[in-house]
Amino acid sequence: MKKLLFLTVICALVPLHAFADMDAVELYNQGVEALKQERLDDAIAYFTRSLQLDPRDHLAYNNRGVAYKRKDMYDQAIEDYNRALDIRPDYGFALANRGTARYRKGDLDGALQDLTLALKYGKRDYVALTTLAMVRRDRGDLDQALKDLKQAISINKKNARAYLALGELYEKQKHYDKALEAYFKVADLSSGKKLPVNVETKIKTIRKSYAEQLHREGLENYREGKEKQAVTIWTQALKVDPGLVAAMRDRGLTFHKTGQHKKAIEDFSAALEKEPGNADFYRIRGDAYYRLHEIGAALADYNRGLEINAADAIGYNNRGLIYHERNEYDRALDDYSRAVSLDPTNPVFYENRALVYLAKGENQKAATDYQKAMQLVGDEKHKESLLEKISKTSGSPVMHSAEEAGTKTPELSESPVRKSGAQE
Repeated sequence: MKKLLFLTVICALVPLHAFADMDAVELYNQGVEALKQERLDDAIAYFTRSLQLDPRDHLAYNNRGVAYKRKDMYDQAIEDYNRALDIRPDYGFALANRGTARYRKGDLDGALQDLTLALKYGKRDYVALTTLAMVRRDRGDLDQALKDLKQAISINKKNARAYLALGELYEKQKHYDKALEAYFKVADLSSGKKLPVNVETKIKTIRKSYAEQLHREGLENYREGKEKQAVTIWTQALKVDPGLVAAMRDRGLTFHKTGQHKKAIEDFSAALEKEPGNADFYRIRGDAYYRLHEIGAALADYNRGLEINAADAIGYNNRGLIYHERNEYDRALDDYSRAVSLDPTNPVFYENRALVYLAKGENQKAATDYQKAMQLVGDEKHKESLLEKISKTSGSPVMHSAEEAGTKTPELSESPVRKSGAQE
């Protein structure tokens, strides 16, 4: 009787009487059938009885080793592979199988030796190449591992295990775009099949890591003054992970800084859907509405932001600006004063409050605020301008308008992108 080849593997014990009147070949073939049906214990029993009748059968040792390996009984499996190789030292299947068992036991050197010999004695098998690549990856030889995986995939383009290993290798190298591509291929090839890892979870994790990597790259471009490139990269990051708030925030801040206020509002509105309790987002969106002269929307955002964070000095200043322009001087004065108390180092707050004092005819208080502002600014031209305002304010008994003091409008205070949100 001709011997059969085995396929896969897993379980029910064979009754002793089933061995009656069977020769070694028939017992071997029954063992192969048991492997195909994943009845591992039956397969072991058949191969064991076959070897009792023919103890020089290297195929039976190899196949019983496969059954043991499938049961995670690696020591028993390796012992059977050793016996097969004692009989036939160049048997590629036994070398490859022993290499896999050694790899699962953590013996990387032994696995490398076995799998290399298996490929030398046998054909360029994609399964052995895939395992060899994983061994080399774990030994730190990433370049050679990559070559092995690409060769394994060239032999069998439906090799989901190789694509999975490829994705893990790229992930290890932080090549997240390539890792995603490999994992997508795994998901496509393994639909309905059981894998050792949850590929969907991996894809989700890599999306996040890749988007964060792009976000950092965008920041580097921004710091180099390449604002357009930064926006392009942050846009790409948001395509990878639409929920990445940091990219929404920094792209929105850059849009705002460059006068693209409608786009800034879109980004901060999206960010607020993710973080509805973020006071800074309300205030910055309020700034964008203000620049578009949508005062009602700006005031609503400033109010909401200050409800969340009552210690936001810039929020008070900017809301005070709206009250100021509406000639609601007492409200404006209250907001500017709160801004000053929260951050007495910001000269803008003093200058804005000085304008309210001038409008109310309280020139001496205005002069005092200009003096405080002058102490805080570093630019000499700005200091000269403030000194002139102090002189005009102090030398005039009553001044009823901001224009008379040399400043036409109060100033919106905005945090720079680096300070307000684009920091890592």
